[in-house]
Amino acid sequence: MGIYKMAVSAFTTLLVVIGIAGFSLNVAADSEQQDATTANVPHLASDSAKQHVVTFIRDRDYACTQCHKDTKDALLGAHANAIHAQTGREVGCVDCHSNVGENHRDGAAQVTKFAPSQSIAGTQKVAADPLWIKKQNETCTNCHEPDDLREVNWTHDVHALDLSCASCHNVHPTADPMKGITQSSKIKMCVDCHADQTKAKAAK
Repeated sequence: MGIYKMAVSAFTTLLVVIGIAGFSLNVAADSEQQDATTANVPHLASDSAKQHVVTFIRDRDYACTQCHKDTKDALLGAHANAIHAQTGREVGCVDCHSNVGENHRDGAAQVTKFAPSQSIAGTQKVAADPLWIKKQNETCTNCHEPDDLREVNWTHDVHALDLSCASCHNVHPTADPMKGITQSSKIKMCVDCHADQTKAKAAK
């Protein structure tokens, strides 16, 4: 019985020693790992300092206005604070002028341009490609709903395919010449334009 108790006591002591030794090794390993992690911090900070700093350009028109400096502030008028109907963002250059394209400096064929244009030539105004007129006006009607335009003035429907919006409206308006125009001035515009076209037909 005495030998049995001594064996149990020795075995218990052995377990305690093994446990203490295992705990000590674990603490030492954690310490080494922490030292290794701490040692990496200056290295990472050094790599971070070498990286390039990226600055986001929030002005979507920045690339355009670097070359088109004369039109940088062109949207000071009604379009300056307008929200695009499809994107829900402020109207920018490419929203109306479409894609810039890779060969932008070689004629900018992909860019939508706006100018006074009519499908029937007069004596003073030349005729333009109806497809170009259609392309211009479709850009405008992406935001300006045809129903609303019809309600404002029925002539929008009549001229939709034969006269560009830019013939009467300023695309980059500080003030739209058609806003507040008197009825007599509207009639004069109709008469002047159609009389000029009639005169051109008669001259043929």
